[in-house]
Amino acid sequence: MKLIVEADGGSRGNPGVAGFGAVVREAGTGRVLAERAAYLGDAVTNNVAEYSGLIAGLRAAGEVDPAAAVEVRMDSKLVVSQMSGVWKIKNPQLAKLAAEARRLIGRRTVVFKWVPRASNQAADALANQVMDSRGAIANGEDSPLAAAAGSPAGSAGVAAVGSPVAAAPGSPAGSAGGPVAARRPDRPGNPRALDDAVRLAQAVSSGAQRHPGTPGPITTVILIRHGMSVDTDRDVFAGGAVPGPPLSEAGALQAVAAADELTRMLEAPWFALERPSVLVSSPTRRAMQTAEPVARALGLTVHIDSGFVEEDFGLWDGLTKDRVEARWPGGVEAWAADADYEPGGGESRRQVGVRVQAALARVARANLGKTIVIASHAMVTRAAIGAALGASAQAWFGIRIAPGSISALRLWPQGLTEVVCTNRTAAR
Repeated sequence: MKLIVEADGGSRGNPGVAGFGAVVREAGTGRVLAERAAYLGDAVTNNVAEYSGLIAGLRAAGEVDPAAAVEVRMDSKLVVSQMSGVWKIKNPQLAKLAAEARRLIGRRTVVFKWVPRASNQAADALANQVMDSRGAIANGEDSPLAAAAGSPAGSAGVAAVGSPVAAAPGSPAGSAGGPVAARRPDRPGNPRALDDAVRLAQAVSSGAQRHPGTPGPITTVILIRHGMSVDTDRDVFAGGAVPGPPLSEAGALQAVAAADELTRMLEAPWFALERPSVLVSSPTRRAMQTAEPVARALGLTVHIDSGFVEEDFGLWDGLTKDRVEARWPGGVEAWAADADYEPGGGESRRQVGVRVQAALARVARANLGKTIVIASHAMVTRAAIGAALGASAQAWFGIRIAPGSISALRLWPQGLTEVVCTNRTAAR
């Protein structure tokens, strides 16, 4: 027998409100044989939640058939890479959870496969349901953290939230060690109606209500800030120097997550946006590395455009803020406060805005009516959003742009603009 384990976990806040979900399927038919999920508490990280989902899925698969070969499918590149031995595990808590997962694997044949988030929706839905309900679908012992978090424990097979457990048609019910499928809590109302309502909200929010009667094709620009670089934790000024620092391990994961989230956004609820047909990247290494998973997800070729490179920090580039302050006392504060200050003899914030607006206008003219994805930088994204809102360069620092985040604008030929969303990440 071959089984498929789909597992996921999430943390709203990272650390924050967390939960996991896992589904065990019969490989040949896709039939659900077991479901497991539990709320983990309100101070748990995303990675811990994902490992907890893996452990729950492996344990449930062992209950279904201890001798079955198992294929684990997860949208966590970190867990898949660590369990496959590609990446080392440096975090002690994750190492402990990985050891528990390996103990459950034992001598069984288990392979790990990374899948996009869109292909892991069943486990993701379970995780979100228990985070919403603060409950469980499966007994608390399925997670090494669930008991500590106060999750309700049930019999050796299953525990439900607020209602009796229903066995899946054709599955043996309830006995310890047998295959069990727990009934997940219903979403409020009609799930299809909820999905349709979300889609309708985006479809009618097309921008026409803001610019009535404005003719001409609307061009959509989706800006993705690169993931964290190896210099991010050092608080270093990393500007437009090429190639610049590469992505860190976390940054590479953020790039994959951004590509996954963008794909999901284009399906629902942002399906009204034209599907991207152009992918542009800043020439820096970290931006191009962020563009790579987007290119794979969308089937596009990356075009390099220096108009979207990060602010030029001149002599500050590569230096920590402390070193800059030591050599240019008051410089960091002046840079933050004055949009015309040229850090290290480089580029002022206002100059960045002029450059970015020119690059946006050029790319938009060449791709009227299309959707363009641009892998770029924090200040570039702030400049684009700030200009769209009519905000002065002095105010751009008030726009938060996280690593790996997605922002979107719509541009009319007459120069009118609309901000669709800002700072959207794949955090669950």
